[in-house]
Amino acid sequence: MLQEYGGRIGGRRLIAGISGGADSVALLQAFHALDIPCTAAHLNHQLRGDAADGDEAFVRALAEQLGIPLKVKRVDVGQLARQTGSSIEMAARQARHEFFAEFGDAVIALAHHADDQIETFILKLARGAGPEGLSGMPVFQQLDGLTIFRPLLDLRRPDILRWLETNRTAWREDASNADESFLRNRVRHTVLPMLQNELNPQIGGAILRTMEILRAENEFIDEASGFAVHGTKLDASSTMEQPCAIRRRIIRKWLFQQGAETASFETVDKILKLMAGGKGTSVHELNDRQRVVVEYGVPRFEQDAFRASGPSWRLTTEPSTGWVRDDSRIGDAAAEASVSAEKLDGRALAVRTVQPGDRMAPLGMAGTRKLQDILTDLKIPKMRRPELPVVVCGAEIVWLPGYRIARGWEAAGQSAASVHIKLEQNRTA
Repeated sequence: MLQEYGGRIGGRRLIAGISGGADSVALLQAFHALDIPCTAAHLNHQLRGDAADGDEAFVRALAEQLGIPLKVKRVDVGQLARQTGSSIEMAARQARHEFFAEFGDAVIALAHHADDQIETFILKLARGAGPEGLSGMPVFQQLDGLTIFRPLLDLRRPDILRWLETNRTAWREDASNADESFLRNRVRHTVLPMLQNELNPQIGGAILRTMEILRAENEFIDEASGFAVHGTKLDASSTMEQPCAIRRRIIRKWLFQQGAETASFETVDKILKLMAGGKGTSVHELNDRQRVVVEYGVPRFEQDAFRASGPSWRLTTEPSTGWVRDDSRIGDAAAEASVSAEKLDGRALAVRTVQPGDRMAPLGMAGTRKLQDILTDLKIPKMRRPELPVVVCGAEIVWLPGYRIARGWEAAGQSAASVHIKLEQNRTA
């Protein structure tokens, strides 16, 4: 699979996440054996004292032995969990994401394998996921601004271990992998063996086949549901003519495009029932400030403006050519940038503060990212975020001052027609 998908890396820098465990060691050794250039990246979570330091020392020695560049970062994940009020697992995930984001526009190779897929399937099935969740992790994925590459997904873990043993390659065992207070470990050590013994000795292979079926059907549903969503508008009549699976996917897509913070099964079905009623006006509250209003079968998304006690902002625009570089920093009292006049097409720009659930498509990145993730990566304190400005066109975020403009809004060249934007904090407000 490494060679099969090599062309999709497209000459970008390849980063191999390595913990020191068997799977990531096998990944790094495979890159080395195939002469695929990469940089190893190791995050010391500082959760296991001397054992964690031992993992770091092992990784340093392995990278030196293979002649592979290495970047190491140490994060006190326990302290991060206490500061954010999140679980250790979520804090560790946040720390890894921020670490990988430091590599910029790189491809992040992770050592997830087929057994990880099986465990994920069981975890998501227990929580009530649909075909999107049960399809498992893809080989390539755009995830919150990161390009993730999982080249070992077709391999079972026993095969990986046999390969390492055949090649007399050492690895580190993480004692926490046996700790069943972690849900995934409970699935690995208790639930799966029970299913194998009581239901089907080949349950792992059966789950992988099911995931492959769901993955193909999910791709079909996703493609079939795209026609009905056009920006903030939903083709309600066409939506209701579709089979149930397509209707549900259309509503989920539409909700997330409008900036909804969640789109649960219950929420989607409630909105569809209100649309099917087709009479009068009904309101479904998503949370304390987001709602869907359904008028005679046509849904409309509403969101209360975030009211902050921070500064107000003054926005001015003027026709221009080319672009002005945004040299400001997040939260500066003044900033300038340029956007494509063709893209703006005479529409108005506005400025508002950052709101929960905001997403943008940053220039130079694939997909979209939550602003809260961007601001986390930039280490902007939470208490400052509600007063930060964003420039929008309708419901779309065009520019986060001090960071970058959105993909598709850039001027085509220095001779192209553009709109110059100037943003200043209104200190008299």
